[in-house]
Amino acid sequence: MIPAQSNPYQMLLAEALRAHGVQVTLGEGPSHHPVAPLMLAWIRAGMPRVIHLHWVHRYLKAVRGRRRWAARRTLWELRILRALGVRIVWTLHNIGDHDRHRDKLEMLTHRRLVERTDAVICHCDATRQLAIEAYGLSATAQTRLHVVAHGNYAGWYPDTIDRAAARTELGLGAADRVFLFLGQIRRYKGVEDLLQVFRRIEAPDARLIVAGRLDRAETGQRIELAAAEDPRVSVALGEVPDDRIQVYLRAADAVVLPYRDVLTSGSAILAMTFGQPVIAPAIGCLPESLGSEGTILYDASAPDGLERALRQALEADLGALGERAAAHAATLSWGPIAARTAELYAGSAGRG
Repeated sequence: MIPAQSNPYQMLLAEALRAHGVQVTLGEGPSHHPVAPLMLAWIRAGMPRVIHLHWVHRYLKAVRGRRRWAARRTLWELRILRALGVRIVWTLHNIGDHDRHRDKLEMLTHRRLVERTDAVICHCDATRQLAIEAYGLSATAQTRLHVVAHGNYAGWYPDTIDRAAARTELGLGAADRVFLFLGQIRRYKGVEDLLQVFRRIEAPDARLIVAGRLDRAETGQRIELAAAEDPRVSVALGEVPDDRIQVYLRAADAVVLPYRDVLTSGSAILAMTFGQPVIAPAIGCLPESLGSEGTILYDASAPDGLERALRQALEADLGALGERAAAHAATLSWGPIAARTAELYAGSAGRG
């Protein structure tokens, strides 16, 4: 399974696969501009019969601006690996780079990647359809796309603090209505949009917490300036340690994920695992993955969509929504997901 990242999704999937008798090695990502990073990772992993690719952008990164060369190199490696009898499975976490929306070269490369794989895992039907349209997949290539859900995060993070203690630690009152953004902060995630919209919500008891690691220092400066204009907003910029995630999630009433673009959101599934209702746009996998019982989904194309969703949340029974969110997350167990993935490794799964 490559490239390995410090990502609970990969760890949980690997653990569940091992429980199904699959031997799993988390292979290293590309080293500093090797000639054949995929081949090197395969050899160092013991030359397994299956390579499960994740986050392929790390192999498609340009070397000194040579994006076409990086793409050709990766496709050439996949051709050789398949000729050697290696089965290639790719989990499609993103349609493309969020910072290069539907870049023509990237879409063409991804189409050829699909053609060089034996199976592509999509986390929902919407992803499958988006991939068909964005990549212009042939009927034959479409048969390689399989829908396998994203699992929950039950038992992965510490969960020993209660709501009252979490709020005391964060300086929040018992009656506050607390909205939380938790996760890596990148432009496409819409955090700056959230700050602007929240300022228009005239609710004295409303609170907004933004916690997560920045991708760029200048983004943090803008966020801190915006937060300084509203005393109801607090920010904690930087990596959130695993044992602190529970503090934020237990203190909140709802998690807000105002994405401008998204396919699958681990942050949303994590929130629901902790019994948090999610406020998010109805795009990508979110409507399918999160369901409708524990979420407030809004029209991302509507200029006031996020604002209306926040106002709706202020009037909603968020406790009841949270209970339904937790119930839905419990259905996303890793056992069936691992079983389906193992079938794809073996080549015994039908299209679906």
